[in-house]
Amino acid sequence: MKKILTLILLGALHSMVAQGNEEILKKASEIGTKWGSKAKNKSIITLIDFSKSIDEARLYVVDVKNSKILLTSNVDHGFGSGTGQTPSSFSNVVGSNATSLGCYVTMQTYNGTWGYSLRLNGLEEDKNSNALKRNIVVHSSRKMYSKFSLGCFSVPDKDSNALIDLIKNGSLIYAYQ
Repeated sequence: MKKILTLILLGALHSMVAQGNEEILKKASEIGTKWGSKAKNKSIITLIDFSKSIDEARLYVVDVKNSKILLTSNVDHGFGSGTGQTPSSFSNVVGSNATSLGCYVTMQTYNGTWGYSLRLNGLEEDKNSNALKRNIVVHSSRKMYSKFSLGCFSVPDKDSNALIDLIKNGSLIYAYQ
């Protein structure tokens, strides 16, 4: 009886994960349709779901051509967006230390204060157009003093290099809540 109950629970969990993956794949496809003309690498789209807790995976790298999630990771939000489990506000203002929503295109990599990092260009005038001025980048959270960033998309050190190499040079990132 215990074995049967375990199998039923595992089946239900698998079904929930599959349903969540289908929603992520569908959203990535929608973003590709809307913003794909801005991307050099149209096959990779990264989604960041800020409705999820900072303590769980909320970043998804999607191979839209093969309908496959390639990588999932935790990702921090800016302390200017609040220090709760989910961000409470967003900003495009220089000096706000807040996360910005919307669509970005990845640019070149560099080594800076936070180690191996990836520049982002915000594509939406009212949401993230100041990303370059604000130095909003993707980087490792290893050198940070808290789990909240200055508005950047910082990820655990174990994921950062692989993530950056996967999405650099012209793929889309879409942050939403």
